[in-house]
Amino acid sequence: MFVQLNTSWMKHDFLINNFKIKNEKQLAEIWRLHLDEIAYDPDKSDVEPLPLISSEPEPELEVKVDVNEQKRREDKLARIEKIKDRRMSLGRCENAYKSAVGSARKVMDHLLSQPAVAVEAAEEMIGGLVDKLMVDQEATLQLVSIKGKSENSYFHAINVSILSLMLGKYLKLNADQMRDLGVGALFHDLGHTELPSRILRTTEPLTMPERKLYQMHPLYGVKLAQRIGKLSKGVMEIIEQHHELIDGSGYPKQLKGAQISQLARVVAIVNRYDNLCNSINSEKCLSPYEAMSYMYAKQKGQFDERMLSLFITNMGVYPPGTIVRLANGSIAAVISINPKALLLPNVIIYDPNIPWNEAPIIDLSEEQLKITESFRRSALPPEVLKYLNLGERVNYYIDAESKPS
Repeated sequence: MFVQLNTSWMKHDFLINNFKIKNEKQLAEIWRLHLDEIAYDPDKSDVEPLPLISSEPEPELEVKVDVNEQKRREDKLARIEKIKDRRMSLGRCENAYKSAVGSARKVMDHLLSQPAVAVEAAEEMIGGLVDKLMVDQEATLQLVSIKGKSENSYFHAINVSILSLMLGKYLKLNADQMRDLGVGALFHDLGHTELPSRILRTTEPLTMPERKLYQMHPLYGVKLAQRIGKLSKGVMEIIEQHHELIDGSGYPKQLKGAQISQLARVVAIVNRYDNLCNSINSEKCLSPYEAMSYMYAKQKGQFDERMLSLFITNMGVYPPGTIVRLANGSIAAVISINPKALLLPNVIIYDPNIPWNEAPIIDLSEEQLKITESFRRSALPPEVLKYLNLGERVNYYIDAESKPS
């Protein structure tokens, strides 16, 4: 039977308050709670309750429970401490991300008026990320949900930079290539500054003239980069080629295959992924799972096959930020992948009966709890998104304990 325990999460051993009873140990633990009543969900249960066969009070059952009260509480407190540690880690990542967005804003504001200073600041910012990724192979990165549509370009620039560096690490690029990759990803949409804001911010399909104008932004970006005069050849190629596709269907020059630089091929994949997840039109945003599935099933021929495979493998079948339903009916958000079991990532559970700052963060492989479906953010009510710390933008989190292949 699938039951709901209407009591404090701290008072029992179970991971969450609602679950399917599967063994005698669970029954014994429920009995120990001395609850007046237990709710059950017939739709999620395999059987119905047995009929009441007597109005006489049931005899008190002597249940021998092999549970040490002190150990139970210690285990529960240890779990809460682990959750708090994870949340502190996420908080540090959030602060680092906010700082990166602020740095990106300053760099863009001074790029034309003080190009030398701006480029040096960009290289320093990216260099810090590169050094961390190159030295610490278990680096923790989080691109967090921060509101403010007026700054979407900065969020997008930082997202593309960090995910490009992540993919560059898996490709075993050297330090110089990583710096070019990071700076190029940061500046890849430099040409947007030459386009009317109505084209950049519209949620409606572009007209043919508007589309042609938009497709000129990589060339506008190159011209601006030439005026700046401080950017490397690798960075310039990313700015010009980040919309070129392997099959020649990209723009602005319809380059094919090896005509597209290696670094630009990396940014092309990440740029498409983030645009699918974080469209300016929130109703069109795909979940990370949908975006990854769509790119692999429908657009695989447009990207470097090896790079796309590496990206998908290391982001996981259910990438960080995916909202899912578990086999026990719970709603959860994926916060990090499990390289040894891509179908069983680490998730944070939505449970309105538990304070949001104590919400369980669990390893599905340890609980043997499967994912049954994924959701778009637009399909869930605001209170669920707020509880899971999911706003208008998708969360990408690469766990420090993960060891990608």
